Order: sequence, then C-alpha cells, then structure tokens
Amino acid sequence: MSTVKTVAFVEPSFYGVSFAKAAYEQGHQVISIVSSKDNPEKYGYEGIYHDLIIADIRDEDSLFQAIAESPYAGKLDALIPATDYASHLTAKVAQRLGLRSVPYEAALKSRNKDLAREAFAEHGVPSAEFRKVKTFEEAAKAADEIGYPVVLKPTNCASSQNVYFINDEAELQRAMDVIVDFKVTYMDFKVREEYLVEQYLQGPEFSVELFLQGGDPLFAAVTEKLTTPLPYFVETLHTLPSPSYTDRQEDIIRTAVDALKAIGLTNGPSHVEVKLTASGPRIIEVNGRPGGDNISSDLLVLAFGIDIFEATVNYYLDRPVEIEKKHVRAASIAYVTAERDGVLERIEGFELLPEHPAVVRAHVSAVPGDHIAHAKSSDDRLAYFIVAGDTPQEAKQTALSLLEGLNVVYRNQAVIA
Repeated sequence: MSTVKTVAFVEPSFYGVSFAKAAYEQGHQVISIVSSKDNPEKYGYEGIYHDLIIADIRDEDSLFQAIAESPYAGKLDALIPATDYASHLTAKVAQRLGLRSVPYEAALKSRNKDLAREAFAEHGVPSAEFRKVKTFEEAAKAADEIGYPVVLKPTNCASSQNVYFINDEAELQRAMDVIVDFKVTYMDFKVREEYLVEQYLQGPEFSVELFLQGGDPLFAAVTEKLTTPLPYFVETLHTLPSPSYTDRQEDIIRTAVDALKAIGLTNGPSHVEVKLTASGPRIIEVNGRPGGDNISSDLLVLAFGIDIFEATVNYYLDRPVEIEKKHVRAASIAYVTAERDGVLERIEGFELLPEHPAVVRAHVSAVPGDHIAHAKSSDDRLAYFIVAGDTPQEAKQTALSLLEGLNVVYRNQAVIA
C-alpha cells in the first residue's frame, strides 16, 4: 500500500497554512479547496500544494459537488478543515464521502459559542452565565439578570471581533448599535444575528493545547495569555508552557478536557481558552483545531519539538499518532499594538530585533502610511516577534523587555478620530 496519500484541505489560511505544509512535507498529494484561485498567494501557501478545487466553502453542497466533479472524486484519503469557519461544513462533507472526521455536531458546537455554552451547562462544566439575545431590549434584560459588568460578543466569530466589556446600559446600547451592523466576517461567512451577553469572568487567562484520543489527552500544555486593558480583549503575549499558576495547571487541563467531552469532541487537536477565577477554572471557549497566533506552528515546536499539524494529518489518515516531547524549553510571542489612532511612520527599534540572540522571528504586518487604530481585535495588531528561552520565565521576561523597548511612531498630523 502506498504511503503517499491524497489529502484535501478546505481553505488553508492563518493557522491552516501549517496543515498544508505538514502534509506537503510528508510527501502527500495536497489538494486545496478554495473560494478563489488567488487564495494561495493571499494566505501564504503558494508552492505547498499540488492542485486546487474551486468551491463556495460556505456551502456544504458546493463543497461536495466540487469534489465529486473533480479528478479526485472517490480518490481522497482525507478531508481536513483548515479554517475555523468551515470546520462544521467540512465534517459534514467528510461524513458524506465516508472519510474520517470529527462529529458534525461537535464541530458545530465548537463554531457557535451559544451551543457550546448550552452543552457546558448541560454537562456541569464551569463556564460563564450567559443569555442569547437578538435586540437591545433583550440584551438589557440579560445584563440586569446577570449583573454588570458583562461581555457582549457575536455567537460565531473569532479573533475578538466585536467583543465588548460592558459596564452599564449606556455602554450596552452603544455596543449593540455596532454589533447589529456586523454582518460578514472572514472569507465572507455570515455573522449570525444572535449575540451572547455573558458574565464577565475575572482572573488570569490561559489556553490549553490538546490532542485527544478516545477522550484522553495524548498531549496537553498550558499557554499563559496577556491581553490589552479593558474594555477590549486583544491578546498581546502568549508564553508556552505557562510560567504562572503551575500548581493549578492540572485543574485547568482537566476542565478543558471536560469541556471538549461536553461538546462531543473526543479525538484530534483542540485549543481551549480558560480563565482561572477565584472559584476555579472556567471555560471561555473551545476550538476543535490547533491553536492559532503561532502557538501551534511555532511555540509548541520551540518549546517541545512537537508538530501538532503532522499528528493531525496522521489522525485524519487513520494512521498511528505519536506525540512526544523532544526537548523541554519555552517560547513566547509578543504583539505590537497602537495606543491611539493615527498614521504609522515606523515601529522604532523593531529593525534591531533579529539581532537579538533569543529572537527566532520578527514580522511586521503594518507599513508606513497605514492608518492604524487602538487595538480592538486581533486584526489591529501591527507586528509580532517570537523568542525562545530555556525556561518559561526567561522567555516571557525577554519578550516583555523587548516589547517595552519598541515605540510606535506616528506621522506628524492630527490624530484620526
């Protein structure tokens, strides 16, 4: 039997580019199912696929028909979601094709925060008190019942898009006025016109990087997360493994596993966000995929030598999955954000970062002349750099020290309102 398989990915993008890279480097035939032939260049995986299939990735039947009418009909060995937004659709199509997948209902719940919260409540998994709302009147009633402060967010988005910390009814009204006009998110996926009003959870934030097999962790690691000051929740620093609350990490991991089981996700990779509150770990959200923000593509590799994407490709191909730490170090990724709106001139000091012995990579996404804004979502971050260290404390402190030495310089002009 040939070891070379035909592996299709639905819209590799962001973290999903690492999926295509892993399969390509394993020697498999890589097929990318995309909404546009321009996407490989747009999302940065030009040269690491063998063929494209064009489909409307927002539509299950379009995906199925595009595969059925392609040269790969009946020849795919795996169909893997490589973007969050199409994970449930990919699961449904894989099931129709008789290919391995996560359960459709589990993928659907991981994509829709209200369905996940309902599953947590049903199975006794600690999370946040919540209400699903459509209108300001419903949101105001929910906030009164839960008690301010609350968090308002869409039910099916990512990257902290339109997530608001709300102190009172006036702030709630302003936030609702904005969120109801938020109709389309990444890749033209529709934003549901239902929103969550949630209890604000106080405490340090973490994510748990997991790979489950039969409901048990083959691998688990806790990442510490730092975010911008309220009222926004933009992540600015990840350190893996976490340097803090090491005595609580088993509790954090156990809660994350319970959350995954509650939504029916018992196999494969996942990324679960948790807050450690005074009453213990509580779930923020679950994702049935490897962690983004370079956590899986870089930090896991630097800290432990683990390639979670290769393991995931093997899982979907029904091959043995082996995840072993090759070494124990640590890594951090730090993001540069603007403190006010304006026009970028430069990020002073960033050009020196590659010379630092601990810096593995530095990348700028904003260029001089760009209009930049006080960070409200992950899309507003200007640049990042990754550092490695022998210990979590060393990696974190190096990253914070280097971040402190950078200065966002604005062009000489009035601040943009």
